[in-house]
Amino acid sequence: MNIYYQWESWAYSNITAIEVAKLLGLDNPEIRGCETFEQVWEKIWEGHIGVLPIENSYAWPIHANLFAFGRYKASIIGTYNLPIHHCLLSLESDIKSIKTAISHPQALDQCYHFLQENTITAKKFYDTAWAAKHISETWERGIASISSKLAAEIYWLNIIEEAIEDQEGNTTRFLVVCLTSEIEKYNYTLKKWKVSLIFEARNTPASLYKCLGAFATNNVNLSKIENLPSFEKPFTSVFWVDFEGSLEDKSVKKALEELEFFTSDIRILGEY
Repeated sequence: MNIYYQWESWAYSNITAIEVAKLLGLDNPEIRGCETFEQVWEKIWEGHIGVLPIENSYAWPIHANLFAFGRYKASIIGTYNLPIHHCLLSLESDIKSIKTAISHPQALDQCYHFLQENTITAKKFYDTAWAAKHISETWERGIASISSKLAAEIYWLNIIEEAIEDQEGNTTRFLVVCLTSEIEKYNYTLKKWKVSLIFEARNTPASLYKCLGAFATNNVNLSKIENLPSFEKPFTSVFWVDFEGSLEDKSVKKALEELEFFTSDIRILGEY
């Protein structure tokens, strides 16, 4: 059993995977990177654990990973919130020499105002750590990466500016995922306080309103709702919902019983 994450060593996902391994209490698991999210999901399907970003506190959710739950019978073991502090890294030492910044689209969005204020053109790249690696290998001038402080140490780049993210408290939420059939094998040490599920509302007037009302009338607090396309039915929506509580809570049980009346399908993704 290995733990897989997406992209280059010492990317933010790699840092998270190392912390997740500690929280799982596993004996010397191998932590490996994959080029794409889809490859991580394939490893999950083979019986390994995946550590996948799901949303950022400032930028958009990662829909590819939300949607993948429709393809795979996978469950959520736990979650990990990683504070994200971006740095501007380069072979240059003066910010006035930087014309272009390369990084993952999420990182570029998280540093939008910084780039605008310094008239630096944003250019999408595969990954934050790989962007730093690319500069160190090509010796390209006039360009910088938006990457972690650790990436600067590994790839011998100058840190021109630190903490360039727009939002104070910028955080990315990761999910720890395994096959549903394997979930009983793992004990994630962080306290369980949240449940995620996907439901499809019945095709009747006000059905979504009634679905959400099931939580409101039973005093269950929703912390996330996301509209996703159905994997099976064209032009049909399913809804990802996170709510606070436990499946053993009376209020949660009543909310889920009521939800069943207004849905054609409910799938519990995890309690974590």
